[in-house]
Amino acid sequence: MSAPARGPEPLRLCLDGPSLPTHLAAVRGRIATWADGLGLTPETVDDLVLATHEALANVADHAYADGDSGEAMVDAELSMAGELVVVVRDRGRWRPPAADPGWRGRGLLIIRGLADAVALHHDDSGTTVEMRWRLPASPDGASRDSRHWNERRDE
Repeated sequence: MSAPARGPEPLRLCLDGPSLPTHLAAVRGRIATWADGLGLTPETVDDLVLATHEALANVADHAYADGDSGEAMVDAELSMAGELVVVVRDRGRWRPPAADPGWRGRGLLIIRGLADAVALHHDDSGTTVEMRWRLPASPDGASRDSRHWNERRDE
């Protein structure tokens, strides 16, 4: 496969926070369709969809868990530097991970395992999760799958 060509326009979604859980399947479909338009490998599309889903599930479970109203925003684009960048934002409250999350509470670990770099920022205005996948072309011009570029991740 050749390096990703200029793909579709950036994806911008604004979702109602409290109703987000009922829309997650449709959002995964929109993200997958958008990412497919970039010519990425199916594995990279799957990683992107799952990581974005986990970030949005965290918004649904934590940011507006007390029935607060709010929004979740998703911005996804292929940067000029050849990086796939997905940013999920909310305006809700940060809730630190539980010491013993039981069978849940592993969203950030999953995200960090799928993306090449992850930046997490939270303050009184909400939480932002920025995920990046490097998609450079190899010397023979073929696009490299993101699994080959997982040597370095932000902690």
